[in-house]
Amino acid sequence: MYLALPVLAAAAASKVSPLFMALLIPAAVAAAVKKEPPAVWLAFMGIAAASFAWFSSNDGQDHFPSVPEEIVWTDKVSESGGLLRGFAEDPAGNKWYVNYRFRSEKERDRFLHEGIAGHRYLARSEREVPDPPAHPYAFDMAAWLRSEGAAGILTLQDAEPAGAAPGISSAFRRWRAALGSHIRTHFPETVAAEAEALLIGERSATEPDDERAYRRLGITHLFAISGLHVGILIYLLREGLLRLGIRTHIVRTGLMLFLPVYAMLAGGAPPVWRAVLISMMLLVPESKSGKPRLDLLLSAGMILFLLVDPHAVSKPGFQMSYLAAFALIHSSAILSSARGSIHQAWLVTVICQVAVTPVLLYHFFETSLSSFAANLLFVPLFSAIILPANLILLLLTFILPQVAGLLFTLYVPLREALAGFILLCAELPLSVWTPGRPDLPSLLLLIAAVFLFFWLLERRKARSAGAVLVAVCSIIHAVPYANPSLQVTFIDVGQGDSALVELPYRRSVILIDTGGRLLFDGEEMEEKSGSGIGGRVVVPYLKGRGITKVDKLVLSHPDADHAEAADEVLREIRAGEIHIGPGTYGEEGFADVIAVAKEEGIPVREMIAGAGWKEEGTLFRYLNPMESEYRGNNDSLVLHLEHDGFRVLFTGDLEEEGEQQIIGEYEDLLPVTILKAGHHGSRTSSSASFIGSTSPSVTIFSAGRDNRYGHPHPEVTERFSEAGLPALSTADYGTMTFSFRPGKGLAVTHRRTNGQ
Repeated sequence: MYLALPVLAAAAASKVSPLFMALLIPAAVAAAVKKEPPAVWLAFMGIAAASFAWFSSNDGQDHFPSVPEEIVWTDKVSESGGLLRGFAEDPAGNKWYVNYRFRSEKERDRFLHEGIAGHRYLARSEREVPDPPAHPYAFDMAAWLRSEGAAGILTLQDAEPAGAAPGISSAFRRWRAALGSHIRTHFPETVAAEAEALLIGERSATEPDDERAYRRLGITHLFAISGLHVGILIYLLREGLLRLGIRTHIVRTGLMLFLPVYAMLAGGAPPVWRAVLISMMLLVPESKSGKPRLDLLLSAGMILFLLVDPHAVSKPGFQMSYLAAFALIHSSAILSSARGSIHQAWLVTVICQVAVTPVLLYHFFETSLSSFAANLLFVPLFSAIILPANLILLLLTFILPQVAGLLFTLYVPLREALAGFILLCAELPLSVWTPGRPDLPSLLLLIAAVFLFFWLLERRKARSAGAVLVAVCSIIHAVPYANPSLQVTFIDVGQGDSALVELPYRRSVILIDTGGRLLFDGEEMEEKSGSGIGGRVVVPYLKGRGITKVDKLVLSHPDADHAEAADEVLREIRAGEIHIGPGTYGEEGFADVIAVAKEEGIPVREMIAGAGWKEEGTLFRYLNPMESEYRGNNDSLVLHLEHDGFRVLFTGDLEEEGEQQIIGEYEDLLPVTILKAGHHGSRTSSSASFIGSTSPSVTIFSAGRDNRYGHPHPEVTERFSEAGLPALSTADYGTMTFSFRPGKGLAVTHRRTNGQ
């Protein structure tokens, strides 16, 4: 405690936030309770200060390096849809995240033939500024780059192969890439991605549906190389070598030399090094004083890892790996109560899952409930069959490829059946608990509950422990439902529309449009699903808020920037029903979402002007379209919301002609409090007469940063300015939330994204 906690606190304080120096408090309290001598206090504080100074000054790179003319690709590189991206290093040792769009299939083949990982390339490139996160729950590219120790992003205009890079690290990268290529070549396609994940820690080829299933079942750790994989590998190698008659001390020495090599070949992630470092320490011959304590070995391994890579402290993998390991080591009293192997496996799962729950909720907003049962089945299955089978098959592909081919004919059908079973289990109800990211008081309450849970378990009070944890989790789950305000959020989806309405006490949730990507000549959609606006922006916002179901999904019209991401959203978020405009059911832009709706049994309703509904004092009315034939933007669904004098108008891509019809037909519903400007602020919308009639207290333009259309158009912003009406753009302010509560007025929460 007096050594590991100061180093951990210093790393977190220097790389994440100074507030993490609060991690020193438990050690200080323990020292005070034990009445430690002054020497312990001085050492404790000295280690913290020295570690903080080391981590703060030893970044190992220039914070503002110049754009390099030569790069060496690392082995963290992937290619998809003609786009090559991953990490590279320059001659000065700076690390960069690099993007390169191949200009032809021929060039792509040439790159792959010449080699990428561990190879030098002469490059002409430009530095790219990472986009700010769309909202607090979205992926933060700048923060991720910092956690990886990267100097920034490079976009290559030209790149020319210049041969293999010198040095042992580049050689290891080439070997790892060659091993991955060997697996893809010699393993059947249906099991190659899994083999890469299990054997060398490369998960970029794993299908999104499989990743989602693993996450929902809480078995993702089985596909990330960690202590389980290292332990099985050591066992197989040790037993095999001993049976060949090799002496024990030679086997031990060989394993100690092999393990660091394996860690580098496996990608060098924090869980890998944790397992390797502890295994190497355990392989050291036992001294007269006996084997060292596991918690000391774990602390020593963590300190060594942080000294080499302090940025790892902000990575979820590092946090969960060491939390689970420390929890298991210090739960010997709990594990000793096991009444058999199955009960012990259950206790191990409970200890690990409960220990990492605060981390899971903070980073991913949900945790698997099915993991408690799933791990009892899948951990033994992967430990005893799947992982050993992949190791043996890999070895056979090198020495006896014909035998490997025969074994694949048996293994592949069994593995495909298991994959189907995993996907089936992942769709069972109540597999995942998604309360969203807890606020700070809730997070601290949850951490306290976790400690109390373990304390009670040690004292054989399992029912009380479970009751405490369930009670606190229920409180965290109920927090969003205690909000008496009506909230309207305009989600920053770039050049597109998406808005969320939450009624008081979250009695109902309505999502209006989902954003999406407009494709232009020469552009291609990413090959993998789940990588678009829906998966990267909309779903994280909903889950971050603890929303797993929307009562109504309103799609204003079939344009891609309003509805293209709807199918992605529906694969993660349930919907009660879908509203579309009349005559749009067969539109190509709705094809994917209609297919998902049929698959999930979600009713799709065509709405027209005059339709609407009322919920808990909130009235929703459709003001457009007024005809049943769909012809374009002016036939967008226009939704009017009214709640105790608070009015919001969502206009889709409505243009001037449609605006005039609304003025003529619905004058009694105007003015409004908030106007979502039509067509992202195009000059064909937001006419002067419409602005005058709606007279909004605030107008929102949903537009992308530096979009090619110039939205919102200067003429439009000038019209609002001349009328003395404030207008905000998601391009400038990101995601914005407006909260209305009768008697309290309107409050707005927004995050400026461009430093204004």
